[in-house]
Amino acid sequence: MIKVLFLYAITFVFTINASAQECGPSCPVCSGSTDGSLLAPMSFMISSINIPGGEEETSVFNLRYGLFPRFDAGVGYAIKNEKFIWSARFEAISEEKNRPGIILGTGSVRTGKSDQSLYLHLTKSWEFSEMFAMRITTGIASLVPELDKIYGLGGITFSIADRFSPFISYDGINYHEGMAWIPLDWLTVSALLIESEDPALSIGIKHSFPLNTK
Repeated sequence: MIKVLFLYAITFVFTINASAQECGPSCPVCSGSTDGSLLAPMSFMISSINIPGGEEETSVFNLRYGLFPRFDAGVGYAIKNEKFIWSARFEAISEEKNRPGIILGTGSVRTGKSDQSLYLHLTKSWEFSEMFAMRITTGIASLVPELDKIYGLGGITFSIADRFSPFISYDGINYHEGMAWIPLDWLTVSALLIESEDPALSIGIKHSFPLNTK
């Protein structure tokens, strides 16, 4: 347990010192979530984030859908820049007790822009008690077509009583800190600071369609 935590700490430090980009797939602005987790098949999430003081972007809307087991895709729209953004994620290796999960994906990862990126994410969670858990994500990304330039990503999310989740994500240059609240199983409300300075409010709604087992 200690060795695994130490490994993730070292990896997280590496992402902080890696080359930088403006945003990443763990950033709530771009991904619509705080931990990067994939949606289950036949489920979708609608999310919006409002950044009143944002210089590059003031509002972003996202729709993500679980197409297959371990695969989801989404499309979004940036209001100020009038840009469509899209993404797709595949869980190449599922997370287990003694190993992290690996997610491969592509997405528009720069806040307020439409640059496409390829990325690899490692994610691991620990449940310390029924009231407290932690998830760490680290990874690297590369903008298309500049695949020779590698960027670092990282994030930490805590879960308190399954309803409150303080989090911090790092996109290579800036941090985004916040608190997510889940008042209902299908509703997530998050208050955060974009680039540690611009207050923002995010709302996400999830729904799952019944699976046909016949």
